[in-house]
Amino acid sequence: MTKLSSDAVGHSFVINSFNIHHLVIAGVTIANKSFSDVFYTNSHYAKVGGLPLGELNQLELQFLLLNDFCLVISPAEM
Repeated sequence: MTKLSSDAVGHSFVINSFNIHHLVIAGVTIANKSFSDVFYTNSHYAKVGGLPLGELNQLELQFLLLNDFCLVISPAEM
């Protein structure tokens, strides 16, 4: 299964079974940072997720940019 997505600058990327774990670890990292006052460093999440630190940092930034840094769902959107 693949899903084609496009980011804010028009570049596209494919989400598939080979790279979905990258999106998941980035999402978990961001979710933990946004909901918890105490969280691990990105180097810890990268080690647990099996990613290089620089890649996790880039994924985190891209994830936030794609969501316009909006991490809370308003009641109207529910």
